Amino acid sequence: MFKPEEECAAHAVKTFTEFNTFFMHCSRRFQQVTGEKLGTAQRTEYDREFQDLCNRVDKHAFWANMLTSKVELVLQPNPAYRFEDFVTEKLGNEREIRHTYTEQLGICMLNAGSDMSSSDYGQALLIMGDYENRMGEAEHKMIKQAFIKFVKPFMDAAAKEGAINNERRTLTALRLDLDAAKNRVRAAKTADEMKELETFVDEAQKKFDEQYEICREVLEERDQANAEMVVHLEDLCEVQVEYFKAATELAQEMCSKVLNRPTKGKAPARKRKDSSSDEE
Repeated sequence: MFKPEEECAAHAVKTFTEFNTFFMHCSRRFQQVTGEKLGTAQRTEYDREFQDLCNRVDKHAFWANMLTSKVELVLQPNPAYRFEDFVTEKLGNEREIRHTYTEQLGICMLNAGSDMSSSDYGQALLIMGDYENRMGEAEHKMIKQAFIKFVKPFMDAAAKEGAINNERRTLTALRLDLDAAKNRVRAAKTADEMKELETFVDEAQKKFDEQYEICREVLEERDQANAEMVVHLEDLCEVQVEYFKAATELAQEMCSKVLNRPTKGKAPARKRKDSSSDEE
């Protein structure tokens, strides 16, 4: 059902007014940014404590992203699989369970050993394949634990950075509005014009101060959470120690079993021609 003409006209006027206001804000912000770049416009500076807080949060976000990507590179060297896991995580699904390269080596050795089980070489392959497979299982456990205890917490923290950045962008926009309003007051030619423009400064100052405190609280909360992330480094250390200890024990046991295998030094039985048939 169509709206009455009066309602449509009122809606059109409201839409035009909102668009015009938005355009004026953007235009003044652009002029303010340009003036700051050229050094012709004054700007409101954040206090030192707030700036240091921003720098700490930014540094932590940067290095957390770098560390996470490097740990994932260690856990999964295949870039195609990493991309697949990334997409899977974004879709909210669990990562696919794959054989590690060590497990793949163990399976290959077991298959080769089974095919040549009658020889000493085949028996050595069977022993090594079993232990390589077990070391691969230990590696798989390490990968899973490292992802849960280190990568996932850092990824969850990174997901929250978007909300923090939105608050900071809002603060920047309000700061530009405030400085633009102040510069308009400075450029006023009459006392009445200056008095009228000062009301916009007061309004812009109020919005800026409110957003400033919101940003401070959000950043302080993030900074405290960042300091507590060190526990995940400790978890990563423990996961690696557990894995390398298990892998070392398995490797030593594998070496002992291979060097002392029952078939070592025993040549395979060969068919010999009957001597009596040779004499004939």
